[in-house]
Amino acid sequence: MNRPRQQASGWAAEALEQLHESLLAERDALVREDIDSLALAVQSKERTLRRLAAGLKPADVAALHEALGPLRELNERNARLLLPRIRLNQARIETLLGATPTSALYSANGRGGGAENRPQRGVRA
Repeated sequence: MNRPRQQASGWAAEALEQLHESLLAERDALVREDIDSLALAVQSKERTLRRLAAGLKPADVAALHEALGPLRELNERNARLLLPRIRLNQARIETLLGATPTSALYSANGRGGGAENRPQRGVRA
């Protein structure tokens, strides 16, 4: 991956480098399942994104657009690492509440298996 600093200059290059480091720290924390490190990495990422957004001028957009491409990919990979954990936690919560996990269930007519698509018992249409 190209380092963001190579595609921007000045304060933006520093902020992009910090964003890159935050995304790498976030990935590492996700892989290690280190909640404390993950929280710090996310805070750093958010702070850096706010800094970039606040200082962005129209003339900076083209250079930052190119530099943000690899960072966007890294952020999306981090999100994919997190998605299975989110789904597992949702299933656990549904189980604790006595609900049937519905994300992968479909009725015979192809509709989702959620409560809104199930026939009500004891009620005539």
